Amino acid sequence: MIKGFILAAGYSTRLRPITEHIPKPLMPIAGEVLLEWIFKNLNALTTEIGINLHYKAKKIEDYIKKQNLPLKTFYEKEILLTGGALWNAKNFLKDSVFVVHNGDIYSDANIKEAAKWHIENENSITLLVHDYKPHNKLIVDKDGNLLGIGNSDKSHLAFSGIAIYSPHVLELLPEGPSSVIDLWMRAIKNGFRVSTFKIKYSFWFDIGTPGDYASAVFDKLKRNFTSVYIHPSVCGCELIEPEGKIVVERDVKINKPFKGKNIIILPETEFTPENDYLSNLIIGKNFMIPFETPPIETLTSGGSDRKYLRENNKVFCKWEKLSEDFEKTIALNRFFHEKGFPVPKILEVDINKKTIAFEDLGDLTLYSWLQCRRRDKKIETIYKKILENIGKLHWGISKQAKNLNLLEFDYSYFRWESNYFLQECVKALFKIDENLEEELHSIAEILSKAKKVILHRDLQSQNIMLKEGKVYFIDYQSARWGPAGYDIASLLWDPYVKLNDEMRIRLVNFYIKSHELDEKAFLEELSLCRIQRHMQALGAYGFLSLKKGKRNFLKFIPDAIDLLIKDLEECHIDFSRLKNLVFNIKKQIFNI
Repeated sequence: MIKGFILAAGYSTRLRPITEHIPKPLMPIAGEVLLEWIFKNLNALTTEIGINLHYKAKKIEDYIKKQNLPLKTFYEKEILLTGGALWNAKNFLKDSVFVVHNGDIYSDANIKEAAKWHIENENSITLLVHDYKPHNKLIVDKDGNLLGIGNSDKSHLAFSGIAIYSPHVLELLPEGPSSVIDLWMRAIKNGFRVSTFKIKYSFWFDIGTPGDYASAVFDKLKRNFTSVYIHPSVCGCELIEPEGKIVVERDVKINKPFKGKNIIILPETEFTPENDYLSNLIIGKNFMIPFETPPIETLTSGGSDRKYLRENNKVFCKWEKLSEDFEKTIALNRFFHEKGFPVPKILEVDINKKTIAFEDLGDLTLYSWLQCRRRDKKIETIYKKILENIGKLHWGISKQAKNLNLLEFDYSYFRWESNYFLQECVKALFKIDENLEEELHSIAEILSKAKKVILHRDLQSQNIMLKEGKVYFIDYQSARWGPAGYDIASLLWDPYVKLNDEMRIRLVNFYIKSHELDEKAFLEELSLCRIQRHMQALGAYGFLSLKKGKRNFLKFIPDAIDLLIKDLEECHIDFSRLKNLVFNIKKQIFNI
């Protein structure tokens, strides 16, 4: 049996004036409350979890009751510090190993693995640690045992804010206030083993200061492939013109338009900006707190293996190794600029460093822009701009590109995509082994014979940037000769975005009429392209989540499956085996 304990009694002075209104454990992180996240992380290990309370105790207790969190509360009349908190709860903790989690740590650390190691090695105390240079103060021996604490040449690890204790160490605690650091030292002096365990995580933040809090919030945006989070209860989000990261929490009311960059608006705030442009601010009830952003910023890379950094108003894309895509990006960029197709300008190329520097278009993708509820008319206007530009690529620029060295979307490539779906999604994710040879052959055979134009090839909402009312296209290095319907399917039936069917019909008709296409022939091509594209997307989501560890892609699978079901139901050809397979996957998702 293991128990958990959350340290949540502190005054959080470094976060004032925020914590005069919101106690630190209840700080929101783009729609997620820190306390609930910590509880969820501990709850994967144990159902018995305690929490100490002092500062803003009633607010935290009310929240626990409202959310029906099964937490046992330990109120401290006077604040007892980190060691005293354990002494105060010793009757709860004394009969099992227990995990203590600081109430200001936001992390997905693998606590379960550490707890197993602690028990197997019969440690008295295990400190979960990492190499985090600003906080490296733990001095350990070659076996990872704690020797002491201090700033010295020997200090090479940092405490993560999470520790595991065996119950016998509670006897070392004095009555009243004390520090767990004193407990660690006392345990070593008494011959108990105080060891360290290097934790694995994809993110870790101590949200003790406004800047650290903002970093945690914006990192969550990046992990969710967006630069904007707007809570559904917000009123007036359309009045914000994002020029960078924007987070607006629950029950906020915006009264006046403004441009914003790196803005967090806290819950229950009514905000009337005094300036037309705001940046690097945390905004709450009657206060605004400035914070600094790092000079070098890591940007989201979605499903790509390339790394993106922002520095000195340039976006640097770094390849792991020089490849055909590196050269293709440069060649296509020059070609597209020459023909007037809107892609970001290349400012520098460094072959030795394997980097390309692009002009900075900001953070606002179509996907991010759509995180705020928009009127249909405004959404349709943006999509028409995109279709005008992509139509120019398909039916204008393509005619001027006879000598452009692009691969073709041929039969073998269509089959590669459908096999990718079978292997990385159907088999790897849902454990289904299905033979769809005849139907997948038929789709590839028909589409490989369609008229070919230059395709963007990955025309989804995260690859379209919006800046000052203009649209730009990124991640275009996969461009190929292929059927135009593939790009239209990628754009209008994007699993990342929920467009209504009536708008899709209007936009498809707009595209057809703009280029005087044969309506029946194009709609039949589009019908098959929708199926093909959603198989490709599902294969990618499976591969990226299971093989690349990018688990956030799993959340897009249910919508992609629903779209694929609709594709098959509306298709002019009956693919009964594929339809049956997708319905079986849908049942699995529903049962999960």
